[in-house]
Amino acid sequence: MSSGGEQFELVRVEDGQGWKKAGGTMLYESDHVQVEDVQCITPTRPDASTSWTIVHRKAAVAIAPMLEDGRFVLIHQERIPVHRTLWEFPAGQIDVPANEVTHDIVIRTAITELREETGGELLPGGKLRPLGHFFPSQGFTQEHVYLFLARPVHLPGAASPQHDERFGEMKFVTAAELRLMIARNEITTALTLALYAKLAALGLLAD
Repeated sequence: MSSGGEQFELVRVEDGQGWKKAGGTMLYESDHVQVEDVQCITPTRPDASTSWTIVHRKAAVAIAPMLEDGRFVLIHQERIPVHRTLWEFPAGQIDVPANEVTHDIVIRTAITELREETGGELLPGGKLRPLGHFFPSQGFTQEHVYLFLARPVHLPGAASPQHDERFGEMKFVTAAELRLMIARNEITTALTLALYAKLAALGLLAD
């Protein structure tokens, strides 16, 4: 298990720098989400609290697996809320409260999700490179996703979906094919688009 020795920022949603949670009422709680009405002091509104409804979700990871030949691995995953099976990079939630997440837990979760969703593992000498994080829907949830590039990866086993996950086929695509799928709106998930943007910005996509 390797992150290439590179550290990455852990996201903490907490008071400080002009932000302060002034109160809150929990409206709904389940194993997966909590919905809370909060009152918040913000840097530009220090004298009166602002009310907001927030959906709390666990943090997550998303991984762009790259084979030895430079192609990326995509999975075809059923997504019940949108009634579609979508092409995505492997991803999954981190199974501890977001403010208890450590670097070790993030890396371990990324390695586990890679194995469970593709059957893939890093080859000897391979690295899990941190690419930062993003907020998939910052207007209503504090959920955040840690992004990684895993390379080189091989696929010695089969995917082993957990709980109610359902996967179809896998697809192996070049950087140019990945870009074309995005241009054609064949890839529409936030985490996959965010990973592509990071890879492109960091010069990690070869034509």
